Amino acid sequence: MKRKQSLTKEEKRRRAQLSRAKMKAEVKAHPWLAAAYFILRLLVLAVMVLQITNREWYDVFLCALTLTLFFIPSFVERRLHIDVPNTLEVIILLFIFSAEILGEIQEYYLTFPFWDTMLHTINGFLMAAIGIAMVDILNRSRKFKVRLSPVFVAVVAFCFSMTIGVLWEFFEYGMDCFFGMDMQKDTWITVVNSVSLHPDGKNIPVSVPIESVVVNGETWRGYLDIGLHDTMKDLLVNFIGAVIFSVIGMFYIMGRGKGWFAPRFIPRLKKEELEQREEEGGSLLDPIPLDEAVPDKPEGAEMMDVYASDGQPTGRRVSRGTALTGKEFYQGIHVFLYDGKGRFLLQKRSENAHFRPGRWEITMGHVLSGESSLECAAREVEEELGLKLPPESFIKVYRMVTEEDHFLTDIYFAQAKLEERRLRLQKEEVTGVQLLTQEEMLEFIKAMDYRPPLYRQVLCQYIEACIKEKTV
Repeated sequence: MKRKQSLTKEEKRRRAQLSRAKMKAEVKAHPWLAAAYFILRLLVLAVMVLQITNREWYDVFLCALTLTLFFIPSFVERRLHIDVPNTLEVIILLFIFSAEILGEIQEYYLTFPFWDTMLHTINGFLMAAIGIAMVDILNRSRKFKVRLSPVFVAVVAFCFSMTIGVLWEFFEYGMDCFFGMDMQKDTWITVVNSVSLHPDGKNIPVSVPIESVVVNGETWRGYLDIGLHDTMKDLLVNFIGAVIFSVIGMFYIMGRGKGWFAPRFIPRLKKEELEQREEEGGSLLDPIPLDEAVPDKPEGAEMMDVYASDGQPTGRRVSRGTALTGKEFYQGIHVFLYDGKGRFLLQKRSENAHFRPGRWEITMGHVLSGESSLECAAREVEEELGLKLPPESFIKVYRMVTEEDHFLTDIYFAQAKLEERRLRLQKEEVTGVQLLTQEEMLEFIKAMDYRPPLYRQVLCQYIEACIKEKTV
């Protein structure tokens, strides 16, 4: 077994710099989200200090649990490469704060009877959104292929939301039974309707008002229901929330992803290597109707060569989008263009692009059958920007290997004259361009959290060492 090599001081310093730069970029890009994180964490810490002073150790535990749960959205984005919309992220943070700090420690569950009902309704709503996201994520992955109509997607989302609601009630019941808690809040019952109370034993319910109940010599104001009404009410409002967003999600999918409301709640994949293949006909938001068949190979499909892990052709040639297995790979390219002044070109991707639609990016493409990655780089630059560059303009600096998605991606740098009047944009792919200084480009690369860390590190090192800001 090989031992992991320890990082040098320089590597640790560079990683720390990249981490700080990324954090600054995220705060600058999402100021309201950063403010929500800061304010809520500050409030939780203040409550924790107060409870430590009062020696309320259970409440201290709840505060620590809340701070830990606050890391869930960030963990999902950084580790699972899933983009959590800002609206959803803020609501999740407020939900955790409302349930643990306000509900438990500040006793809002007792002070405001609707508090628990409100949270369970929101839970049903959000879990339905996550249910839709799960189908979408599986649909976009090359390892799975899920094709459901909008109605079935809505049913899956609804069932997922209700399952989470039921599991939570199981959790509450278990905590009450085994740890002597009262998570399933009790309800006072003043009337009982039961067939067991019929004097003739018939299957007809009899309504009996409860005028007095004495327990251990103490008079109660009625019968104390232990959890049943609370559980059913929670499941009912969870049902309402699940139905609402399932219907919203269904119409969103039927509209081919058009709308502003639903996307604020549906997490999406942001990892580049899982970008949608053309043969799948789009993502979940472009579903295949039940009465249509999926062709094995679309007409006019582009052909691509299959490569071994060392970049050597295997001799196999398949249509673009064919699933690969084992140690088989496609080839792709990324091209970073800069001019004689050390300024870098970014291009805005079309809103119809499968990967990062409407976002600022560099030139990307797939190597077609019979061409090299260098030829592909030159072709993509000419097609998307109208720049015809000689092969010697391109310098290959890195190859990104992603085994799980079967891709070898060569990264090129190329110097060119980038005056806007010289560019001819391919409107189907590119809707705008802008030039960044070297410092701005470094910040842009460091903020590319959908790329592997080594990818960003190599590019930053190359730019800093080999590309100078100067006047030609």
